[in-house]
Amino acid sequence: MGDRFAPPVIRSRSISIAQSPIDDTDSPPKHRKHRWRFLVLFGMWLALIFGTSCTVIRPTEFFTLVAKISGAGQETMERFALFWGVSWFAIVKGWHFTEFAILTLLLAASLKWWRGKLTNGTIMGSMLFCIAFAVSDEWHQSFIPDRFGTVQDVLIDSLGVCAAGLILLVRLKRQNAKNAAVNGSRQ
Repeated sequence: MGDRFAPPVIRSRSISIAQSPIDDTDSPPKHRKHRWRFLVLFGMWLALIFGTSCTVIRPTEFFTLVAKISGAGQETMERFALFWGVSWFAIVKGWHFTEFAILTLLLAASLKWWRGKLTNGTIMGSMLFCIAFAVSDEWHQSFIPDRFGTVQDVLIDSLGVCAAGLILLVRLKRQNAKNAAVNGSRQ
């Protein structure tokens, strides 16, 4: 049967936020077969970023599309154009931040499920890869007509990567402290 001196293994059938794929707990073997899911999501997110980097949408085309979808009249579209002129920077650059934060989380989750655990090195590697991808994405944009790559966008992308990485590192540190406390109380 089993080693009667081995500590009991406690497993829960429900998954809480604390047991998400980015925690430092080992993946149960039954979930290891699903490790491709995060890798596929990561690849799809990379493709989405690359695809949007290849696309140019001019303001006139954008406003025409918004008017067509919303059915807004001329006066409403003039107000929308004013709103967009004032807030486009926050919206567009906020998206840069968000898309690279998500990319970092997806890569870390992929590596966690692939390797069975998340470590500081895995998180740092995810961050370095995503920053390198941000640089290459901006360089790629310099070859697209009517697009250009900017250092500013790389910095904003990198801030998203660092924010996601910091969240992961803090969660990992807390999980490790919790695991150490649980293991210390068993001895």
